[in-house]
Order: sequence, then structure tokens, then C-alpha cells
Amino acid sequence: MRPGLPSVCLSPAGPFQPCEHLFESWGVRLAVWAVVLLALLCNALVLLSLSVAGPGPLPPAKFVVGALAGANALTGLSCGLLASVDALTFGQFAEFGARWEAGPGCRAAGFLAVLGSEASVLLLSLGAAHCSVAAACVRAHGKAPAAGSVRAGALGCLALAGLLAALPLASVGEYGASPLCLPHAPPAGRPAALGFAVALVLLHAACLLAAALACIRLSCRLPAAGLEASWDCAAVRHVAWLTFADGLLYCPVAFLSLASALGLLPVTPEAVKAVLLLVLPLPACLNPLLYLLFSPHSREDLRRLRPCWGGPREPSSCDSTQALVAFPDVELTAEASETQGLPLGALVPRQQPGGLKLEGGHVAEPEGTRFGQQ
Repeated sequence: MRPGLPSVCLSPAGPFQPCEHLFESWGVRLAVWAVVLLALLCNALVLLSLSVAGPGPLPPAKFVVGALAGANALTGLSCGLLASVDALTFGQFAEFGARWEAGPGCRAAGFLAVLGSEASVLLLSLGAAHCSVAAACVRAHGKAPAAGSVRAGALGCLALAGLLAALPLASVGEYGASPLCLPHAPPAGRPAALGFAVALVLLHAACLLAAALACIRLSCRLPAAGLEASWDCAAVRHVAWLTFADGLLYCPVAFLSLASALGLLPVTPEAVKAVLLLVLPLPACLNPLLYLLFSPHSREDLRRLRPCWGGPREPSSCDSTQALVAFPDVELTAEASETQGLPLGALVPRQQPGGLKLEGGHVAEPEGTRFGQQ
């Protein structure tokens, strides 16, 4: 398509030169919308649950999870822009395709896609590195490193991802080479765009490999060091699940992208387009689902979130304020229980003037204090 003749489709019809629809099948269209909705809703729920996690700053593990949810939400927004363009230009993409590829909307979609994808894999590597370093510090010094180092590392990851996403805007790489606005399918005859696409794929794969090695090393060292009881194994398992799931999903993306860009193997454009549309953004909705469904920290945060929605609050074993208010004169004293022959942890009353008395295992009010008696 030429910008001067936007209503005529001059190039041969193909996956990256669509004439009627940006998404050429209803299966791809519905799958992309499902990815968009799941990515936005699940990541928003993760961020909302972390916002009520408790007073004070978030622990390092939850901070990384929250930053990862924000990065995945950016990927969902990018896919949402593409799905919106497909819906608005349904059946007449040839009239608007050239303006879309050369306009700011395509650059914004590509920028959000690269920023979300690279920030996600960098933050995942940061989470794996933090778990490994923290376990080593606990084993050597008895305490974990300061939480400020994780926050500084997260800011560095976001800055690096932003720099990578801004390079195509400075003519290093190209977002408008295809209507998908992704740099993974560079045009022919552009060495800078080709080098950027290959470097992006290799960096993503290297980060996933480093995170996987850190998780394997950590899972082998925790039982040997005897830290399973004192260490947060739930965070380690969650990082490991995310690393291996994202790595498996990125294998076809890396293979097809490199094979198509470098001409290593004959790859059909239809396969490349399907993988870029469906498999590349899939971790953006899979990561929050794994956290919400399998992490015990998520269940605790969602339980705290229920009163904010007006739902019935379930009694918690940690919420002991009501018991303290109702029985102010009852103390838990291990020494008194041992001297009176009671089991350890039994309730031993402390008599106070006008207080409650324990008679026959029941709480009785002192005489003269019943309702109606003076």
C-alpha cells in the first residue's frame, strides 16, 4: 500500500500486507481479544491485591510481582491497540493501513509492546537473582539484603527496557515495517533494523536462560543448606514457574523470528504472524494467572481485599483484636500453666477487682455486677 493511494491495495495480499482485515481469521481475532482482556483484568487484580497487602512498603518478592504485573499490563495495552484497529477498520484496512503504519498510533503500540516484553523478562531475571542472592546472604550472614537494592534494580530494568523500546524511534529498528508494529519482522535491505531485531531476541533469550539457571541453582542449594523452613519457598517456586513457563512460550518466538530475519529456514509469513500475535503476548496473561491461582501470598491479599468490596469477612486466626477486647484480663503464661499442671499454652486467668472469674471451666460474672443488680 502506498500512502498516496490509501484506498487501493497495490501490493499482493499476504499476512503482513493485508487488504481487508488486520486479523485475517476469526480464530486469531477472538484469541487476541481474549489475551487482551485476561492481561488487563488479571494484572489489574494483582496490582489491586498488592495495594491492600498491608501497611508499610511491600516485601521485595511482592514488589517484583507488582512491577511485573505493570509491565504485563503494558503488553495487554499494546495488543488492545492492535485489536481496536482491526475492529475499526474491519473489511476496509486498505483505506487506513498506510496511515496506520506511518502514524503515531503504530509507534505507540510498538513502543508499549517492546517496553512491556523487555521489562517483564528483565524483572523476572531480577526476581530470580534476588532469590539467589538473598538465600546466599541468609546462609552466610543470617539476614537478607536490604529491600532498597531490589527497588533500585527494578528501576534499572525499567530504564533499560525504555531505552530498548525508544531505539526504533531513533531509526535503530523500525516499528512501521508491518501493520503489527513489531520490530521482530524487519524489512529487507535494512541492516540496522535486522540487527536490532536479532539483538532483541537474543537478549530476551539470554535473560530467560540466566533466570532459569538461577532458579535451578537455588532449588538445589536450599535443601542442602537447610533453609527450607526459614526461607520463603513460595516466592522461589513462583519465580521458577514463571521462568520456565515464559521460556517455553518464547522458544517458538525466538526460533521463527531468527529463522525469518536471517533466512536460516523457509518460514511462512502466516506462521510468523500467528506466533507474534498469539504466543508473544501470552505471558502477559499467564504470569498474573499463575500468581493468582497458585501463590499463597495472593490468597492472603485477596482475603484482605474482600472487605473492601463489601463482602462478608471471614474470621482469621491472625485477627485477635476481638479476643483481646472481650477478655482483657486473660493472659497466656507458660510458667503459670506449668505450675498448675495445665498444658502448655492454656489460658490462665488473672483476677482483677470487678473482673471475670473462672468457675468450673466457665466464665462467671462476680456477684453484684449482673444486669439489673445494684
